[in-house]
Amino acid sequence: MVVHAFAGQGDFTLAPLLRALDTQDVMEEALEEVGAEGDAVVAEFGVGPVVSQLLSGELRSARELADGPPGTAQYALFACSVAVHRALCRAGLAPDRVVGMSFGDIAACVAAGVLDVADGARVACLVARALTGHPGGMLLVEAPAVDGDPEAEAGRLLAALALPGLALACVNDDRRIILTGPPDTVTLAEQLLLGLALPVVRLRLPFLCHHPELGADARRFVEAMRDVRVGAARLPVYSSVLGRAYRPDDDVREVLSYGLTRPARLPGALRRAVEGGPAVVVEAGTGSALTRSAGELFAGRDVATVAALSADGFAEVSHGR
Repeated sequence: MVVHAFAGQGDFTLAPLLRALDTQDVMEEALEEVGAEGDAVVAEFGVGPVVSQLLSGELRSARELADGPPGTAQYALFACSVAVHRALCRAGLAPDRVVGMSFGDIAACVAAGVLDVADGARVACLVARALTGHPGGMLLVEAPAVDGDPEAEAGRLLAALALPGLALACVNDDRRIILTGPPDTVTLAEQLLLGLALPVVRLRLPFLCHHPELGADARRFVEAMRDVRVGAARLPVYSSVLGRAYRPDDDVREVLSYGLTRPARLPGALRRAVEGGPAVVVEAGTGSALTRSAGELFAGRDVATVAALSADGFAEVSHGR
């Protein structure tokens, strides 16, 4: 069983993609296809032809993406994820199931045929529009869970910090959680957590996400997606905000909006996605955070993990950690 996992906004880098474009014709062809379907759509949101700029070498860094109009970085992440998925399919690693981590739900839905690339690009830009105007930050914290319950540990941390507006954003695995909140709150939380000798990394995301204050924006987001076409899934799609696979009676637009206000919980979605294994979990993107989390979750089990892009192109599958 092959499972493609699509990452959220906290783990996106261009370097592996640019190396792959230089060495892998299949990667270049896949990205060209995605750009042909998506670049024109995002122009409606004031976003430039990101994929064309990546292919031409005009765009070379994540900082350039961050400096672009709202939606630039989100569209780039979405497009690269879908392109890696397509390249993997052509390389003989087509998925039997897909998993979306947070923002990665959009690419997962495209991979399963629930959305087409054009509407996926549109949704990515709508997410960016919803986040604009809500400055904040996100902290990746290593806080080993007691009794294998990272969410309970997150609750204890939040209670101990007692900082207004600080909330749980994501559970990555049994050791890593992500907290979110307003900028000053996140800065103070970072200082306090370092004082507790906990490993902390501030993610390069300057906005709130997975935060209850975005409720009104989530409702506007759903309304803006009313014209987005939703099809039947060709294969199971496991969502981190649901903790399970989409069901036929789920409103896909509503579920995609949950990522704005509800925590993303990767462990439950991944565990359900590999049920009935053995399985290979392939991170369909440019990073390796999901590979690392899957390695933690499935150490000692018959589940292999691989980050699709490496310095040499498609990486080798490895078992465990």
